[in-house]
Amino acid sequence: MIVYLTNIAGAFLPAALLTGILVALAPGETKRRDVVVAAWTVAAALAAGWLAYSLAASNGVEVRAKTVIRIVAIAALVLALLLAALSFRLTGRRRAWFVAAVAGVAAVLAFQGMFDVLAGTADRSFTATAVLNTELIANSAAVALGAVLIAALTVFVAHMGRRVIRTAAGILVVAVLGLAATWGAEVMLGALQMGLLEVTSGRVSFVAKATQYGGATGYGALILLALLAAAFFLARPSGDDGINAANDGRAERRKRRAFALGEARWLRATLAVGTFLTATLLYYDLYASLPPTLSKAEAAVPNDDGVVRVPIDSVKDGKLYRFAYIASDGHRVRFFLINRYDEDHVKIGVVYDACMICGDDGYIQDGNDVICIACNVRVFVPSIGKAGGCNPIPLEHSEDGGDIVIAARELERGAKYFSEVVAITVTDPVTGKELINLDAPYRYDFKGNTFFFESQDSYDAFKAEPEKYAGEVEGRLYRVQGHQTKG
Repeated sequence: MIVYLTNIAGAFLPAALLTGILVALAPGETKRRDVVVAAWTVAAALAAGWLAYSLAASNGVEVRAKTVIRIVAIAALVLALLLAALSFRLTGRRRAWFVAAVAGVAAVLAFQGMFDVLAGTADRSFTATAVLNTELIANSAAVALGAVLIAALTVFVAHMGRRVIRTAAGILVVAVLGLAATWGAEVMLGALQMGLLEVTSGRVSFVAKATQYGGATGYGALILLALLAAAFFLARPSGDDGINAANDGRAERRKRRAFALGEARWLRATLAVGTFLTATLLYYDLYASLPPTLSKAEAAVPNDDGVVRVPIDSVKDGKLYRFAYIASDGHRVRFFLINRYDEDHVKIGVVYDACMICGDDGYIQDGNDVICIACNVRVFVPSIGKAGGCNPIPLEHSEDGGDIVIAARELERGAKYFSEVVAITVTDPVTGKELINLDAPYRYDFKGNTFFFESQDSYDAFKAEPEKYAGEVEGRLYRVQGHQTKG
């Protein structure tokens, strides 16, 4: 739900701000016919944007289509500036063509906004099934809420802009310049991607710096909205402004106070919508969009018998318990235990925190589900401990005296499933000298085990006769293109 709402807000907030200000700058009063025509124009543009993205995505020309759309949108920004400049010289008799031009700008921005929303949610499923379900209801509600808020914000901006017309015009200029810079950088990026422009360090640097802030256009629009609201607040009438106690009758005083209360309601409504959208964007960017993080792993230290023992009673409550073992070459081997059923039917799944298909991103628990971080697949908990699909890789173990028993030898065998290596003290197998694995000048892999050396001489000696120095080291397991192999 939050993904669709934030994408709609980010894509359409600039359009709402610019359209509202242009409506405010239009000479004369807004007529009902103008609103109806503009609404149908924007609706048609949204439908066209949907169709354009569908065609671009199905034909693999999204970059080309987005570049062209950005060029057209920049032209619309230029037209918006021209309209703002001419608005102070127009009379009501020339209002018709001004309104038509504003509708054209709004249509272009709506077209682009729809394209951007669909592009931003392309990797999301609107609904998992064809029947009515919670996901479909939530996402539909998000789209409807986003549409209502953007439409309301456009009306609010238009109303406030009419009260502070020059401030509104200045805000429009700032918004146009900022959007033109961002969209211009995206046009250059598209041209570089399509080979229309030669790739140079200067162009790449410009594009990187400009597009770095491209995702903040929604925040920029909200800041400008806050400035407009502040100007409106300072210019607002109070209940007693303009009242002459001697000459004005009671009815006139009530009318003026009612007008002041109405203006205060406009301001409160604008601030409420702006605050809600700001909180939504911040929640998504600072929390909801962050990748899931693994829970802390408890250190797994083998006892004198070379095994790790975990009491079953401590892990039978259905929660995911993560552990980490440091292998002889510094690989951090993560594994987890989870009761596959309930506390009355205990069956502990013991697995590496890695997937044969997706690698070592690991798994997280979300309620009663275990999820692969890499591909977001929800794993059927009773199947944990069985090989296949996106299930975590099974780990050999046994049960003894109410404990889960895992041999350090088995954890060593699975070290190559994991990419994280920590600093530990190791021994040069040739000279016997101790050194830090990450600082060793030479290293050599034998049967999947990494050996470290202090010098070229010891490295060459080991490489010539690895069996002599490695002893009876057991080969490790590898993950190769979704299959298991042994070193």
